[in-house]
Amino acid sequence: MVKSASKVKIYYGPTTTFGGFKEVVTGTAEGTHTTELIGLQDGIKYYYKINTFDTENSEYEGNVLTFTTLPRPRISTVRIQEAKNTAQPTVLVTWSSNTEISSIITYYPQAQPTLSKDEINVALVKGEHRLVIKGLVPNTLYALIVKGRDKVGNEAESDPQRFTTATDTRPPLISNLKIEGSNLFSSSTDTESVSQLVVSWDTDEPATSQIEYGEGAASTYSQITQEDTNLTSNHLVIISNLSPSKVYHLKAVSKDKIGNIGESIDTVTITPKSTQSALDLVVGNLSEVFGILKGLQP
Repeated sequence: MVKSASKVKIYYGPTTTFGGFKEVVTGTAEGTHTTELIGLQDGIKYYYKINTFDTENSEYEGNVLTFTTLPRPRISTVRIQEAKNTAQPTVLVTWSSNTEISSIITYYPQAQPTLSKDEINVALVKGEHRLVIKGLVPNTLYALIVKGRDKVGNEAESDPQRFTTATDTRPPLISNLKIEGSNLFSSSTDTESVSQLVVSWDTDEPATSQIEYGEGAASTYSQITQEDTNLTSNHLVIISNLSPSKVYHLKAVSKDKIGNIGESIDTVTITPKSTQSALDLVVGNLSEVFGILKGLQP
């Protein structure tokens, strides 16, 4: 608030001798004024005073006050470490900041900047930051920049970092293998003359789906299903035209986009036993119902 002053002079500096000043014309009317001091160093305590001038240019001393500028965020010690035994190339990026900032990593294949992606954690952290980048392309040179913003919007940015991912030699890992059997009715004989097996499993990376199988418990596989080339992590294959009440052994096969092949352990299963015709099943079920009702009569 300034009253009856034609102008003010703001003296400021890192010591009480100041070293810098700025004049602001205020006019003699009472009012509140705002100005901006630029070129200040971050994280420094400054001294300042506001001297007023009357219409005759006489200067009047103000009180010496202080303020401390916010430290500008800085990023240092960026490290990139490739994770071992992962389904796809994965890296752990760590770095440090001198103030609380968010965590942002912009990365892309060096030869394809248009494929740029961001990994973000909006939590404000001071000190060590960590982010994991998954699903990278094998044997590829990447560029990476680490950034972050503090609570007032100041941004820090690292120098560009470069790293090359390893060649993908690890096959998909197969888990949760499940087998369910059922019989199908023949339209000509009205009996359950064929069986089928529904096989499902998971992989820890997108991969193809295929089953190798054979009758009996031998170690060889005489037949193989058509490969489903859609890359997925959840798989389902139906094996049709099997004989009821027969022993079969099978294994699931999944291939990732690089061509690494993962296989499940050999699993032995038995197809369901052939049952009566559809008409016999209906009559049998009705007989059971009427038998129960008859037994309930007094």
